Amino acid sequence: MAKKMYAVYGLILLVFVASQVVAQQHGKGMMYHMYDVKTETTVSGTVDEIITESHPCCGKTMDHYYITVKTAAETIKIFLGPTDYVTKQITLKKGDSITVVGSKTTLRNEAVIIAKKINVNKTDVVFRNDDGTPTWAGQMQQHHHK
Repeated sequence: MAKKMYAVYGLILLVFVASQVVAQQHGKGMMYHMYDVKTETTVSGTVDEIITESHPCCGKTMDHYYITVKTAAETIKIFLGPTDYVTKQITLKKGDSITVVGSKTTLRNEAVIIAKKINVNKTDVVFRNDDGTPTWAGQMQQHHHK
């Protein structure tokens, strides 16, 4: 009986430690670790919709900036970054011609491209470095801890 109790306590401790590690990683942002250079793709089309969604990030709830891009074949959702950061970089509007380079993934059973860079109206905006690290990395944490 004592062995079973120790096993249960060990399992509880393992789950607790694992949850803390996940929480620390999650503090870097939901999309921080989801960018995979092996799934990079390029899509071109027009901005069909601009969406702001709130998600837990950096120990608080943060607005995230998405767009949908209508291509010749499909309409796909694109994650650009935290709304505050994105809107300081560029102003997008429905109908803008856009090319997106990013990592295709699935989030909440929905196909999403995590943008690395976009080109809109002959203007390039980079949201992630070549290794997928967000260009805003560290800025959001600094802002949060001020």
